[in-house]
Amino acid sequence: MPELKLEWMSEEDWVVVSGLAAAGPVDVESWPGAAAPGLVPAVGALWRLVEDEVALAQGNELHLPHAEAAALSPAIRSALGLPAAPPVTLFVQHQDTIDRDAFRVDHRWHHLDGRPVLGAKRDGAFLTLGTRRYLLPSELFEIAAAIDRFNALPATDPDGRAAAWMDVQELLPTLGDRGPIDASPYLRQVRVAHAGAFTLRPFERDGEIDFDPVLFAAKPGGSDEVTEGEPLDRDGAPPVDPEPLLPEHLQKAFADARFRQFTDARGRYALPDGWLLILSPPLRKAMGVARQVQRAGGEVARDFVRNPRGYLREALGGELDEHLVEELFRETREFSERVHAIGLWQKKVLPWVQVPREPWLPPEVVGLVVDGAPIQLPAERISELADRIRDAIDQGRPEVVFDGTSIPATEQTLASLGEIQRALAGGEAKLDSAADESADGKGDEDAPGGREPTGGTEPHVLLVRNNFEEVVFNSDPAPRVPPVDAGLHEALLRSVPKPHQREGVDWLQRCWQAGWTGALLADDMGLGKTFQTLAFFAWIREAMRRGLVERAPLLIVAPTGLLRNWEKEHEIHLAEPGLGSVLRAYGSSLRALRTGAGSELEIARPVLDVERMAAADWVLTTYETLRDYQHSFGRIRFGVIVFDEIQKIKTPGTQVTDAAKAMQAEFSLALTGTPIENRLADLWCLMDTLHPGALGGLKDFSRRYEDRPDPEDLRRLKDALSVPGPERPAVMLRRMKDEVLEGLPTKTEHVRKVAMPDVQANAYSAVVAEARRRKDRGKMLEALQAMRAVSLAPLERSMVASDEDYVRSSARLTAAVSILDEIRDRGEKALLFVEMRAAQADLAGVLQRRYGLTRAPMIISGEVAGPRRQERVDAFQAGPPGFDVMILSPKAGGVGLTLTAANNVVHLTRWWNPAVEDQSTDRCYRIGQQRPVNVYLPMALLPGGEEHSFDSRLHALLAQKRALSRDLLMPPALSDEDARRLYEETIG
Repeated sequence: MPELKLEWMSEEDWVVVSGLAAAGPVDVESWPGAAAPGLVPAVGALWRLVEDEVALAQGNELHLPHAEAAALSPAIRSALGLPAAPPVTLFVQHQDTIDRDAFRVDHRWHHLDGRPVLGAKRDGAFLTLGTRRYLLPSELFEIAAAIDRFNALPATDPDGRAAAWMDVQELLPTLGDRGPIDASPYLRQVRVAHAGAFTLRPFERDGEIDFDPVLFAAKPGGSDEVTEGEPLDRDGAPPVDPEPLLPEHLQKAFADARFRQFTDARGRYALPDGWLLILSPPLRKAMGVARQVQRAGGEVARDFVRNPRGYLREALGGELDEHLVEELFRETREFSERVHAIGLWQKKVLPWVQVPREPWLPPEVVGLVVDGAPIQLPAERISELADRIRDAIDQGRPEVVFDGTSIPATEQTLASLGEIQRALAGGEAKLDSAADESADGKGDEDAPGGREPTGGTEPHVLLVRNNFEEVVFNSDPAPRVPPVDAGLHEALLRSVPKPHQREGVDWLQRCWQAGWTGALLADDMGLGKTFQTLAFFAWIREAMRRGLVERAPLLIVAPTGLLRNWEKEHEIHLAEPGLGSVLRAYGSSLRALRTGAGSELEIARPVLDVERMAAADWVLTTYETLRDYQHSFGRIRFGVIVFDEIQKIKTPGTQVTDAAKAMQAEFSLALTGTPIENRLADLWCLMDTLHPGALGGLKDFSRRYEDRPDPEDLRRLKDALSVPGPERPAVMLRRMKDEVLEGLPTKTEHVRKVAMPDVQANAYSAVVAEARRRKDRGKMLEALQAMRAVSLAPLERSMVASDEDYVRSSARLTAAVSILDEIRDRGEKALLFVEMRAAQADLAGVLQRRYGLTRAPMIISGEVAGPRRQERVDAFQAGPPGFDVMILSPKAGGVGLTLTAANNVVHLTRWWNPAVEDQSTDRCYRIGQQRPVNVYLPMALLPGGEEHSFDSRLHALLAQKRALSRDLLMPPALSDEDARRLYEETIG
């Protein structure tokens, strides 16, 4: 291939880089393969931007945004022939003050000695001084461009100016900072806070409910991907509650004074210490509703606090999209027989005592968990806090502020503190770290909020009897009569069930006939849980038509994105009349279901048309709608409720979980491919929804199965759920693809071990030596991540002279290339999983050059949008026969993709959760794969120290977690104890 030369030119929106050779233009896709060694790092950097869809490739031209050109390193600039950075600084000044419409920001360029630059001209990222042209560094270009965007907006667009100012503010120096950017004293200290969401902090004032709004920054838009490379990622588990937008003293100033000062919400609020608070336009509308409710007080305020989202939906449904309203309010972990009362939602306060590895040692961490958020407390101050809680209860105060944190003043809090004191004293009240979600003290029936309401008002929160401390509510299964013919549904099926699907439907029918109140279908993904459920529904519906089962609607609760799929699958698999008339109780269809208008009280308590829902044959809704309208759904006796992706309600004591438990159903069916995500209490919560009391109280369950669990206990637990008895079916059915699918090819795992070369072993030893000097937990996680990274590659591609040197510097890369050589020789395709973004781009160029590919391997990562991702999948699947490779991140490429054109998987980096790794392998090991599948695990080992090498220890730990998850229902994700063990075994 002819040697590549790159030329550039600046346009208004782009820096255009052209690829040329002696024979003519060279398409961008061929650049990595045609680049000379000195140009390889620059081409790799540009190619990464193309794969991330930041730069645009058109023929032989790459269109690079000015911001990305400014962000290029000096070495890359030099290789591309771009100008150097100018010898200047930037001074930023202002006109007027930020709370006034005439406010404006200006900037001017200075020489390094402080003299103003005369006649400087900026064109995008380029700055011309006299006759010389320079390329600004990123920090100077970004602030100059942000200032231009701000000044271009008119005063009539205050919200747009507020958003633009946030970009400027992030780049301005603060007091004491020194660097290439300087600013006037006023700009150095002024700060703007941009709010996009809020929650409520309710309290009682003179016997009436009142509240303060607490503000949050708007959620970042776009991807739902988990951040790549985070240590001990919990695979989608919700994060700890977000931090409030304002410091506590500013929050108090806003809520106590500024917000209540006006009759309506304003777009801007001046706060102490030079802060200006800006509300986003949608939030301003929502806060206007909150202010009107606050002024009305009484029952209106009480109903608003009971169900803020429902109230806002009703008040703003005509102005804002329903999903936007959902985002404006954040719940900060804040009528069946199980519903014992109605009242305001109360925060659950639970004890948190982290048990040490040795039982004779004192607890390692103690504290409280307030609505799911752990609050660590000094052990020596537990008694002090208990005294303050007692005083607050005596004085009627709802909470106390302890070390800056608000803690509810309730008997439940006192009971939790008592548990901690007994644990500290060496008593029997020790809980493990799993208590950070839900090991509770009292059942909800003892909570103050559980009293019957007065005045006959309709509730918005149904308080359920929870089995936290002990079993206070359980199901009472009894065989259903008359029996229903098992083949009743077959005339309705358009599709022929596979053997395992027929077995699944038979199992569901037996669960129904035996009188179970619920069942858990936990099949591996890809086995057709939706089809099995629809066939079961068809059986139930036909029995209702014939009068064998009492007529009742069927309810499907699922994430919004899956509800359309349920209707699509219904059309595919069921013949007329199918399940009958469908009612959509979500999205825009929800408005037509709302009833009640006229009085403030009716508007404050949105109610759905219960008669219409009860008359429907099957109903579709979301978990959020079920939570917000639980008082309406709770009045209907459903024939069957299906909870799809039931892990949405795996956390005990949250509003959405309690709403699900409050429903009336003859039978409940849970669908999930991951019954346990992070801890065994996930499984307890699911079963407590389906079969209350079946697994005992949560506290005893956690102590028995989560605090140093005994394998035999775990085996008995699995058997109790999945092994049928002589006269009853199992309550859980879990099958893996390789157990039930006929025709799947063989899958073979290959471990390739290679000793680290000197450069890698030395880098690894330096990480270990540093870890031994720093013992705190945060540094432990940093050390694990550093060992993980250096075990992949100690050097970036730009740091070595050739591709061969880059590969030889890493044992794992040496093994991976050897594996790919074998795959190339067989003429097969491969999936290469690695999540480090820099490594993905480096490898794309290396592999294109090594194997003479016409284009660099396609990359699928969290940066690639959904449609573009599918385009790459389709192109790979439809590619010609022969060798090819695709590079994927485990999280972005590990779910939802079919890549059966490949039959080889290389896990170049290992994910902390083996379930994620297995999902990645399943991209090609699935229905449609015709060839044997090979799974390769390259491992870098310390010379003479295999047993202590990070790769070796992580491999052993993942294998153990995988086996325990499959055989004993243990959580697959690595726990804090696993991380500590891995750390200790690797640093020695």
